[in-house]
Amino acid sequence: MKVKVNLGILLLSISLAGCGGIPNSSEVFFGEVISEDITAQFVRVIARPPSAGMTPELIVRGFLDACADPAQDYGIARQYLLPESASIWNPEAGIEIYDANTMEISGDAPNLIAVAAKQGNISDLGKYASANPGAQTSSDFELVQDELGQWRISRLSNGILLSSGDVDRSFRSFPIYFFNTELTSLVSDSLLVPVSNSGAATSLVRSLLAGPSPYLAPVAVTAFPVGTELTYGSVPILNGVAQVDLSKEILGADEVTRRALSAQLVWTLSVLPNVSGVQISVSGQPFVLSDVGAIQNVTDWERLSPLPNEDLRILNVIRRENLLVIGDNSEQVRAIAPTALLFGTASQDGSSIAAVTVDRKSLLLAQSDSTSFTVLAQGEVISRPSWDNSGRIFYADFGQGITEISEDGTVRAVTADVSELGTTQQIKQIEVAGDGVRVAVVYSDGVADVLALGAFFRTETQTRIIGLHRVEQEITQVKDITWTTPTSIAAIASDPLGGELLFDISLNDGKVSTRSLPVGARTLAVDGAGNIFVGAVDGSNQVIYQKRVSSWSEITQGTGIFFTR
Repeated sequence: MKVKVNLGILLLSISLAGCGGIPNSSEVFFGEVISEDITAQFVRVIARPPSAGMTPELIVRGFLDACADPAQDYGIARQYLLPESASIWNPEAGIEIYDANTMEISGDAPNLIAVAAKQGNISDLGKYASANPGAQTSSDFELVQDELGQWRISRLSNGILLSSGDVDRSFRSFPIYFFNTELTSLVSDSLLVPVSNSGAATSLVRSLLAGPSPYLAPVAVTAFPVGTELTYGSVPILNGVAQVDLSKEILGADEVTRRALSAQLVWTLSVLPNVSGVQISVSGQPFVLSDVGAIQNVTDWERLSPLPNEDLRILNVIRRENLLVIGDNSEQVRAIAPTALLFGTASQDGSSIAAVTVDRKSLLLAQSDSTSFTVLAQGEVISRPSWDNSGRIFYADFGQGITEISEDGTVRAVTADVSELGTTQQIKQIEVAGDGVRVAVVYSDGVADVLALGAFFRTETQTRIIGLHRVEQEITQVKDITWTTPTSIAAIASDPLGGELLFDISLNDGKVSTRSLPVGARTLAVDGAGNIFVGAVDGSNQVIYQKRVSSWSEITQGTGIFFTR
């Protein structure tokens, strides 16, 4: 949603030009690592044109294969179409991703149908969405013989079908950044850009101007005035500096708005390995900000960093009723509970600890200046609590729903919008992203689990989770989830074959990688450097492991684990 009516909030929330706002100098600060070369890991698909005598089925298959090559506006793919069909076909209307091993072409000329297992969609704006397991894609093709007797496609739908392998070869995923409605933190969204598109920076900025994904649109905002466009239609990169020239709508923006949109641009473009700075202009004229140079980088907007807090390095471990702080050669009891604990988490500032008892019926709270826990809430199957960046605690009580507890002790039931994924009462875990807007949840119907992503929608009287959608297809049972970066989630979960694995799920493009786990793995944690830790219980052994390159290393004894600064 465009910020055309709410810049007053921006003024109150980000006094960016002065105290408490975005600083203009600090240590070097780097954006989310993407790759040294945005095309290095991809092999360009070079499509083959139709040959004489191809059957209708081969024409359809050849066209589908050629859709993986976007060169010259899908020039090869258009050769499989009649000239009049080629002139009106719009491949940029969206992409359906399918499993190539399941593709079947059926029917008799002139009408054929292509059916395959569907894995997801890429919208016309480059936004990825995972399909539900068992979903199929189906496309109708009508063919005729041309004047030379060669079969060609005369009718088809706009958009294209791509196999998952073609997407891996042909697209690159990037995070892009908007604001939360209070304009106090940046919110990650994502974009898929064709590898052959040399203007990745242009695509990123155009997506910023277009606004966030539909599920984020009600709760995330952009500081660009309505109607803002790229003056010259592209973002060239000269000597590592992205040149962003914006249209005249920016001229009416005040300093606060200019600083906010600068932060969006700089953090978004900083993910490109060939961009070291951003220079903004308006219709060719300098874009001036007080206390910020003509060439901006992420050090200018460090306060709004969307990345994990690198200071989260202090290891906290639960051993029965004890919460301990573990040093290099020392252990110190931080707090003691009245009964054994299962897991815990800390508020973002580290001032409070929330923990759940081993029977999962009590939620406890300990302040930093106290060595004891007090009962905060009770339930039946309480999940590990999760904190947002405003000091609110969220937890799921399976079968009962989700609860929010504010810093002042106000308790509020949270509802999730009804969807095909399930009801609020079927959510067994909730994990809030660092931006405080996005939220990952685990649904369970008692047989299978679903990992979904949504966003908080708040008013004075209610908190809802909106836009919930599945983020992967492979998980069947989930023990624990955690955010590892603004655009990825880790899960201790089972696959369809029943194997328990560590899943790493990209929210940018739905890609999933897996690795083995220690026996008895049950809880997850990530430190500020992105290192993954697992708490495992194997018989009487309770061990904390750290993920290494090719193995798991035993760190200490315990079950629950989290990090503070």
